[in-house]
Amino acid sequence: MKDSVKSVIVLLAICLVASAILAAVNSFTAPLIEKSENEKVEKSLLVVMPDGKNFKKIETAPDGLADTIKEIYSEDGGGYVFKLVTTGYSAGLTIMCGIDSNGKITGATCVSSGETLGNEKTYGELFLGADKGTVDSVDSVSGATKTTANYKKALKDALSAFDILKGAAK
Repeated sequence: MKDSVKSVIVLLAICLVASAILAAVNSFTAPLIEKSENEKVEKSLLVVMPDGKNFKKIETAPDGLADTIKEIYSEDGGGYVFKLVTTGYSAGLTIMCGIDSNGKITGATCVSSGETLGNEKTYGELFLGADKGTVDSVDSVSGATKTTANYKKALKDALSAFDILKGAAK
């Protein structure tokens, strides 16, 4: 009986020491990880809106936005960048889309995908300068109909969200 109590106390002490070490390491690495994540976000924002300045994440989005919209960033020039998640041929197609103050797409890029990244890495180039009235006229990539259609639908969701945000800002 005494041996089992002693074993429990030793294991408890080991767990407490290990937890303390992990907490200390986390306190040193957490700010570095956060800084790295913020730099990645800033770079992806500039990829889809190269002329954007002072991006700010919108914490509370207005009602009526599509489910594909996961994050929204505003910038000083009146434009917005949208992080969109949709399904292509498989789940998990994540797209960043920039829209300038005139409602024109400044850039779109696939930042992650559950698919083998191929053409969807460059789909965004097809939509440069497109707006709500012209996005449907962009040709789909042959052999990737489902992915291209959902990519286009996600961009249309971003353009609709842009209209909602511009209306809410008035």
